[in-house]
Amino acid sequence: MIGKRTKRSRAAFVIAFLVCLVAFSLAVRWLGPGPSTGRDKETPFQVEVLNGTGEARIAAEVARELRRSGIDVLIVDNAERPDFRESVLVDRAGNAKLMKRLGRLLGCRIIVEQRKPAPVVDATYIVGYDRVRSSVRIRS
Repeated sequence: MIGKRTKRSRAAFVIAFLVCLVAFSLAVRWLGPGPSTGRDKETPFQVEVLNGTGEARIAAEVARELRRSGIDVLIVDNAERPDFRESVLVDRAGNAKLMKRLGRLLGCRIIVEQRKPAPVVDATYIVGYDRVRSSVRIRS
Protein backbone atom coordinates (compact mmCIF):
# COMPACT_ATOMS: atom_id res chain seq x y z
CA MET A 1 0.00 0.00 0.00
CA ILE A 2 2.71 2.46 0.92
CA GLY A 3 4.65 1.64 -2.24
CA LYS A 4 1.67 2.54 -4.44
CA ARG A 5 1.20 5.89 -2.68
CA THR A 6 4.87 6.71 -3.11
CA LYS A 7 4.72 5.89 -6.82
CA ARG A 8 1.54 7.97 -7.22
CA SER A 9 3.01 10.93 -5.36
CA ARG A 10 6.18 10.77 -7.48
CA ALA A 11 4.13 10.57 -10.65
CA ALA A 12 1.99 13.50 -9.49
CA PHE A 13 5.12 15.50 -8.69
CA VAL A 14 6.66 14.76 -12.11
CA ILE A 15 3.42 15.68 -13.90
CA ALA A 16 3.07 18.90 -11.87
CA PHE A 17 6.70 19.78 -12.62
CA LEU A 18 6.22 19.19 -16.35
CA VAL A 19 3.03 21.27 -16.39
CA CYS A 20 4.86 24.13 -14.66
CA LEU A 21 7.75 23.85 -17.09
CA VAL A 22 5.42 23.98 -20.11
CA ALA A 23 3.51 26.92 -18.60
CA PHE A 24 6.74 28.82 -17.99
CA SER A 25 7.94 28.10 -21.54
CA LEU A 26 4.67 29.36 -23.02
CA ALA A 27 4.72 32.47 -20.83
CA VAL A 28 8.25 33.34 -21.98
CA ARG A 29 7.31 32.76 -25.61
CA TRP A 30 4.13 34.87 -25.45
CA LEU A 31 5.31 37.60 -23.12
CA GLY A 32 8.91 37.80 -24.23
CA PRO A 33 12.06 37.41 -22.15
CA GLY A 34 11.46 40.56 -20.11
CA PRO A 35 11.59 44.32 -20.36
CA SER A 36 13.71 45.57 -23.22
CA THR A 37 16.00 48.54 -23.29
CA GLY A 38 15.80 51.30 -25.87
CA ARG A 39 18.96 49.95 -27.52
CA ASP A 40 17.17 46.70 -28.45
CA LYS A 41 14.64 48.64 -30.51
CA GLU A 42 17.27 50.15 -32.80
CA THR A 43 17.63 48.43 -36.11
CA PRO A 44 21.03 46.86 -36.61
CA PHE A 45 23.30 48.43 -39.18
CA GLN A 46 26.70 47.72 -40.66
CA VAL A 47 29.52 50.10 -41.49
CA GLU A 48 32.69 49.91 -43.53
CA VAL A 49 35.77 51.90 -42.54
CA LEU A 50 38.24 52.91 -45.24
CA ASN A 51 41.67 54.44 -44.76
CA GLY A 52 41.84 57.61 -46.84
CA THR A 53 45.29 58.55 -45.53
CA GLY A 54 48.80 57.22 -45.91
CA GLU A 55 48.89 56.38 -42.20
CA ALA A 56 49.20 52.67 -41.53
CA ARG A 57 46.42 50.92 -39.57
CA ILE A 58 44.32 54.07 -38.96
CA ALA A 59 41.17 52.41 -40.34
CA ALA A 60 41.73 49.39 -38.08
CA GLU A 61 42.06 51.67 -35.04
CA VAL A 62 38.86 53.53 -35.90
CA ALA A 63 37.05 50.23 -36.56
CA ARG A 64 38.15 48.93 -33.16
CA GLU A 65 36.78 52.04 -31.46
CA LEU A 66 33.49 51.78 -33.35
CA ARG A 67 33.13 48.14 -32.33
CA ARG A 68 33.71 49.12 -28.70
CA SER A 69 30.83 51.58 -29.14
CA GLY A 70 28.58 48.72 -30.27
CA ILE A 71 28.70 49.38 -34.01
CA ASP A 72 29.05 46.44 -36.38
CA VAL A 73 32.02 47.13 -38.65
CA LEU A 74 31.83 44.73 -41.55
CA ILE A 75 34.70 45.91 -43.80
CA VAL A 76 38.05 47.54 -43.00
CA ASP A 77 40.15 48.45 -46.04
CA ASN A 78 41.96 51.25 -47.89
CA ALA A 79 40.08 53.94 -49.78
CA GLU A 80 40.60 54.39 -53.53
CA ARG A 81 43.11 57.12 -52.83
CA PRO A 82 45.22 58.13 -49.81
CA ASP A 83 44.74 61.91 -49.90
CA PHE A 84 41.50 62.65 -48.05
CA ARG A 85 42.08 65.84 -46.10
CA GLU A 86 38.82 65.46 -44.20
CA SER A 87 36.91 62.38 -43.14
CA VAL A 88 33.76 61.58 -45.10
CA LEU A 89 30.67 59.63 -44.08
CA VAL A 90 28.86 58.07 -47.04
CA ASP A 91 25.18 57.11 -46.74
CA ARG A 92 24.67 53.91 -48.75
CA ALA A 93 21.13 53.01 -47.63
CA GLY A 94 19.38 56.40 -47.39
CA ASN A 95 19.06 56.41 -43.60
CA ALA A 96 19.31 60.06 -42.53
CA LYS A 97 18.74 59.27 -38.84
CA LEU A 98 21.64 56.82 -38.83
CA MET A 99 23.91 59.27 -40.64
CA LYS A 100 23.15 61.99 -38.12
CA ARG A 101 23.93 59.63 -35.25
CA LEU A 102 27.16 58.38 -36.85
CA GLY A 103 28.19 61.91 -37.78
CA ARG A 104 27.88 62.99 -34.15
CA LEU A 105 29.63 59.88 -32.88
CA LEU A 106 32.53 60.19 -35.31
CA GLY A 107 32.74 63.97 -35.26
CA CYS A 108 32.38 63.92 -39.04
CA ARG A 109 31.01 67.06 -40.70
CA ILE A 110 30.93 65.81 -44.29
CA ILE A 111 28.05 63.47 -45.04
CA VAL A 112 27.44 62.40 -48.63
CA GLU A 113 24.56 60.33 -49.94
CA GLN A 114 25.44 57.62 -52.46
CA ARG A 115 22.57 55.18 -52.33
CA LYS A 116 22.86 51.76 -53.86
CA PRO A 117 19.98 49.39 -54.69
CA ALA A 118 21.27 46.56 -52.49
CA PRO A 119 24.11 47.96 -50.37
CA VAL A 120 26.46 45.60 -48.55
CA VAL A 121 26.80 48.16 -45.73
CA ASP A 122 24.59 51.00 -44.54
CA ALA A 123 27.43 53.52 -44.31
CA THR A 124 31.03 54.00 -45.35
CA TYR A 125 33.37 56.04 -43.18
CA ILE A 126 36.48 57.25 -45.00
CA VAL A 127 39.11 58.28 -42.47
CA GLY A 128 40.85 61.50 -43.49
CA TYR A 129 43.91 63.36 -42.25
CA ASP A 130 41.73 65.47 -39.94
CA ARG A 131 41.14 62.28 -37.95
CA VAL A 132 44.85 61.44 -37.86
CA ARG A 133 45.73 64.86 -36.47
CA SER A 134 43.05 64.64 -33.84
CA SER A 135 42.60 61.75 -31.48
CA VAL A 136 41.42 58.45 -32.92
CA ARG A 137 38.94 58.11 -30.07
CA ILE A 138 35.23 57.94 -30.84
CA ARG A 139 32.94 60.39 -29.06
CA SER A 140 30.57 58.83 -26.55
